[in-house]
Amino acid sequence: MGQSFGGFCTISYLSKHPEGLEEAFLCGGLAPIGKGPDEVYQRTYRKLAQRNEAYYNKFVEDIERVKLIVKHLFNHSVTLPSGGTLSVSRFRALGMAFGAHDVVLRASHDLHLHNFITRPTLSLIDSFLPFDDNVLYAVLHEACYLQGEASRWSADRVMQSFPRFQVDEPGTGKNDPFIYFTGEMIYKSMFEDFAELRKLREAAELIAENDDWPELYDEEQLQNNEVPVYAVTYIDDMYVDYDLAQTTASKIKKCKHFITNVMYHNGLGSKSDEVMKQLFALRDDVID
Repeated sequence: MGQSFGGFCTISYLSKHPEGLEEAFLCGGLAPIGKGPDEVYQRTYRKLAQRNEAYYNKFVEDIERVKLIVKHLFNHSVTLPSGGTLSVSRFRALGMAFGAHDVVLRASHDLHLHNFITRPTLSLIDSFLPFDDNVLYAVLHEACYLQGEASRWSADRVMQSFPRFQVDEPGTGKNDPFIYFTGEMIYKSMFEDFAELRKLREAAELIAENDDWPELYDEEQLQNNEVPVYAVTYIDDMYVDYDLAQTTASKIKKCKHFITNVMYHNGLGSKSDEVMKQLFALRDDVID
C-alpha cells in the first residue's frame, strides 16, 4: 500500500520489480509520470489558490487576522522555541495542511492582548510542520519528480508566475483581498527558517542543481503490467493533481480507479474505513 509518495514508490516498483508485488493499493499516490516539478507546481498552485479561497470563505474573519500576523512578522524578528525563525514564508507554509485556523486565532489573539506572539502559540507553530524531524522530506521533495533534469528550486521559480502568491507588508494594498497560504512546496528560505534544515543548506543546494537523476518509471512495463492495482484519487487534492493522476491511471494496465470529491489528500488517515471499503470493493469486484 502506498500513500502519497508511497504510491510513487509503488509505481516505480511496478516498473522495475513487478515480480515482488502481488497487488498494489494507492491512496492519493498516482505519480505524474513523465512530468517534472515545474508542470506539477503550475497545476498545484492553481488548486492551492482554490483551497485558499475556500478557507477564507469558511473563516472570513481570518482575512484580517492573517494580515495582522503577517504585518507583525514583517516588522519583528520572531524566534521559535526550536531556534528556527517564524518568517512570513514559514507562517504561510502552514497552509500545507489547511488546519491552521486555530493557530491564526491564537496568534492574532496574542497580538491583540500582548502585541507579541506568546511561547505556547510559538510552540504550536513550531510543531505544525514536520521538517525539523523529517529533514529528508524537505531535502528530497522536488527530487521525487526528477528524471534527467535539475529542480533549481522549482517551487520558488514557478511561484513567480502566480502574482496572487506574492506577499507585501499589509497596508500597502497589494495583498487584497487576502494573503495566500502556500502548500506542499519546499522553498529555499526553509533552509534558513528551520533550525535543523540550516545544517543542510549546502547539501540542499547541490541537490537542487543536480541533473543526474535516473528514470523513475518504465512506461512500457506499466502498459504491460499484470499486477492488480487499486487506486483512489481525490478531485480536490492540492498535493497530487487530479488530471495528471487520471493520465497515470490510464497508463497502468490492470489499474482500477476510485475517484471522490468528499475527501482530501489525507483521506486514508481521516476516513480510513471509507477509503479501504472502496479499495476492497474494487479488488473484490463487488461495485455492481
